[in-house]
Amino acid sequence: MVYVNLMTENNKRRQVISIVEGDRISNLPEHLSDSILERLPIQDVIRTSILSKKWKYKWTTTRAVVFDEQISIKLAKNGAFGRRGFIRVINQVLLLHKGSISKFYVYIPNMFLDSFQEVDQWMLFVSAKGVEDLTVANSIQLYQLPSCVLSCLELRKLELTNCIFKPPLLFEGFLYLERLALKNIDFTTDLGGTVINLPQLKGLTMHSCTNVYNFKIKATKLLTLCWIYECPTLIKVNVTNSVRSEELHVGTRIVYVHE
Repeated sequence: MVYVNLMTENNKRRQVISIVEGDRISNLPEHLSDSILERLPIQDVIRTSILSKKWKYKWTTTRAVVFDEQISIKLAKNGAFGRRGFIRVINQVLLLHKGSISKFYVYIPNMFLDSFQEVDQWMLFVSAKGVEDLTVANSIQLYQLPSCVLSCLELRKLELTNCIFKPPLLFEGFLYLERLALKNIDFTTDLGGTVINLPQLKGLTMHSCTNVYNFKIKATKLLTLCWIYECPTLIKVNVTNSVRSEELHVGTRIVYVHE
């Protein structure tokens, strides 16, 4: 009988401790809880819904939605639209999301997709959510970037892999973009004399880009070296800044462009 009472007392202590810890989590300042969510992988962000009643739907307002290589490959094992499949899970997460999204990172694993229709919808969705940091790490066939991405005025960072980048004739650039990284990008047609306006750009990387011969940008705040690797068709890079206009003739391996 004494043993049972002791066990009962221990259970009560555990319940009290659990309640206290739950209250601590629930009472975290808003900026701290948001900061925690933004640093977690998406699967862990969703798991926070079991922490307390206050956290049950908090994951739906996280400003950073990241489907990195690890989680995307794991989801792809279930197919695209199967239960817990790659496309289906991302669709569900975005469907339930509320509020703005400042960062969206998606790794598209090596899997069969009939089309990029769903990916286009993701781009449209995050564009409307005011995305500032966008990464599309594509590992399958070339993905043609939709026009909605080119109209994202809030973009500060843009990283693209294995995409088709075909800006419209009237495309003027990204007014707030600070970092631009392009890898395995097909420009489809030469940009000719078009000057892309990137007034806030501080870093540029181009790797294995094709069908671009004369790349002209206006970057008045370019501070760091621009790295250009193995772009076989690229002959000239023209960077216009506040001090002078500099032209560099490039080879097929590497070129340094700086103010």
